[in-house]
Amino acid sequence: MQHYRFCVALRRPDGTVDAPVREEIIVAASAPEAIEAAKRIPIDMIGSGTNAIYLINPNGHVIWSLRLGERWL
Repeated sequence: MQHYRFCVALRRPDGTVDAPVREEIIVAASAPEAIEAAKRIPIDMIGSGTNAIYLINPNGHVIWSLRLGERWL
């Protein structure tokens, strides 16, 4: 089993990403399993003032992400 880091943050219009406002560790046997687990985590992005979620693998690389458009900011 490996540890993947699930993060929720604000991505600014210039592409920079603020420090995560929420982080969780997902323990999974594979990247696809971790991605499926991440998709099941309920997130209120608008309520938390964020617009990006992403998953980092044990090597520190983003392996999945999802974001809202910047228009609502």
